[in-house]
Amino acid sequence: MTATTSFINNLLNAAFDGGTYTGGTISMKLFTGGLPSSGGTEVTGGGYTSQTLSFGTASSKKIITDVNATFTNLPTSSIITSYGVYDGVTLIDEKLLDNPFQADVNTNSLQISYSFEIGS
Repeated sequence: MTATTSFINNLLNAAFDGGTYTGGTISMKLFTGGLPSSGGTEVTGGGYTSQTLSFGTASSKKIITDVNATFTNLPTSSIITSYGVYDGVTLIDEKLLDNPFQADVNTNSLQISYSFEIGS
């Protein structure tokens, strides 16, 4: 999935129309059963909470989280297949994990680095 049109429009308006970015806090949520936009279910239980993302300075049309999103105390019954990145409550990007993550009593935390790139 590429970033949603409304997210790109907010960025362009802030950059070129002398405005201020009007989106919400950028956060990441974990999902089981597929992508958020195609029936995935957000993880619940354990100590799971969505994570606010922070970013370094953009370079070459790309920005990367300056600290990995860290999810701890994940419920041991979860097989995490994807994540969604949100602008407030609006899904702006999503990705399947390269390998589904099975939380268990010994390994119940997950770290994810996220990058966003415009064009190529």
